[in-house]
Amino acid sequence: MNRKLSTHFRALLVPALVALAGVTGCVSNAGTPQPPADPKATTSASQVDQRILGSADAQVMIIEYTDLQCPYCARFARDTWPLLRERYVDTGKVRFATRDLPLSYHAFALAAAVAARCAGQQGKFWEYREALFRAQSLLGQEPYAKLAGTLGLDTTHFETCRGDPAVLAAVRADAALAASSGIESTPSFVIGRVVNGEFEGEVIAGAKPFEVFQRRLDSLLQQQQN
Repeated sequence: MNRKLSTHFRALLVPALVALAGVTGCVSNAGTPQPPADPKATTSASQVDQRILGSADAQVMIIEYTDLQCPYCARFARDTWPLLRERYVDTGKVRFATRDLPLSYHAFALAAAVAARCAGQQGKFWEYREALFRAQSLLGQEPYAKLAGTLGLDTTHFETCRGDPAVLAAVRADAALAASSGIESTPSFVIGRVVNGEFEGEVIAGAKPFEVFQRRLDSLLQQQQN
């Protein structure tokens, strides 16, 4: 069962969300993470958010919450995301934003999220995210600098970024937002469209197959044309 929500369109980057726990996802067993002490610190990590794809004119949107150590998130990234991106995001029909929700019982998820953001500072967020999901079983071995090197990143800058408290604060801000809105499982997706300045959508939780997203997106795109 999915739940509907409506929020002002300014919520593309900071959405007001409602979540459902799914059997095909990782579920939090911890309380609400603490937000950063200085919210302004979150803006210094990068001037351009590499974690948003698709046309800025797209009225249909997906906002994902993910944990880079969650096997269900890796399943979505491997089995569903490539086709979703090819048919809807790269064609300009849908805008996709991903946000961090490192769950407390995944010991390496927070470090992985920080590393992905640091790769994003050098324009390689999505490539690095895919590499992390492929190397998920090796996260305990601190593969972050090695993966950065294989993607041709400046590893000195990358390692400096990994130690930047502003980047860590930005990850925790995403997680705090999710928790304050009831998001407890990964992956979770808010799928909806902008209607009269309001973002109206519903949450789909878990690593659902492509067809689940396809039905919802086609319905929203059809409503947009009417």
